[in-house]
Amino acid sequence: MNRKTAPILLYHGVREGTDDAIRDPLYGVPAHVLAVQLGWLRENGFRTLALDRLLSFGDGGERACAVTVDDCLRSAYTHILPALGERGFTAVFFAIAGTIGKPGWVGWGELREMARSGMEIGSHGLTHTNLASLPVSMIRRELVDSRKRIEDGVGERVRYLSLPGGYRREGVESLAAEAGYEAVCGSRWGYVTEGSGSYFLSRFCMKAGDGIPLLGDIMKRSGPHLLWRTRRERFREFARRAMGDAAYRRLRGWLIPAGTPRELPCFPADG
Repeated sequence: MNRKTAPILLYHGVREGTDDAIRDPLYGVPAHVLAVQLGWLRENGFRTLALDRLLSFGDGGERACAVTVDDCLRSAYTHILPALGERGFTAVFFAIAGTIGKPGWVGWGELREMARSGMEIGSHGLTHTNLASLPVSMIRRELVDSRKRIEDGVGERVRYLSLPGGYRREGVESLAAEAGYEAVCGSRWGYVTEGSGSYFLSRFCMKAGDGIPLLGDIMKRSGPHLLWRTRRERFREFARRAMGDAAYRRLRGWLIPAGTPRELPCFPADG
């Protein structure tokens, strides 16, 4: 018996023409590429659903997906929000609580506007610290304090967590459930599968060089572009585990052009 699957797409910031605090050449998608991808989804009859509706597998069938946006850089409001709205799409925006309102990041008023327009606001941690590197007491603080700060500032319940950097460690899901989250989004490449009962949600991270051929394969659940990318992502995951997080981050830094911010830093909880 074939079980139903659902894709969750992951975006970060827009790469150029913005005042984002960080511009990552790997994860920042050009504005015109974002527009083409969302336009293709709309033109081909796909629609976005809230995560809870998507995970119920009762709506939309194979024409349903979810969109998520990590970090809440400034372009999440100036570029991604209007691109979604023009096509009648919704998304979950995961904010780093410690950066909200700082230069280059989405502000509190903008987050509230996004929520009023039908977007959901989730947590991407308090300081964008790799949770796998923290003791349990600090993980609890990241999860609980970020959720409370965003709920207080936006005025809406925070139901979902996106792991900073996608780094996962044993026990994080149980701590997230204890903190009140309904599900945890990671960066593992793949579909959510009906009946899996998974609290941890895989996603498809769309990067700067990704085009319609890959997106089309993802949405139809097969194709050479999806097969190639899946193999590459599995190798990357293997290398990350084998090398360890610190060595993997150093290698990633060497592969990114000099002078470019290599990853989102950790931010102080206060200030």
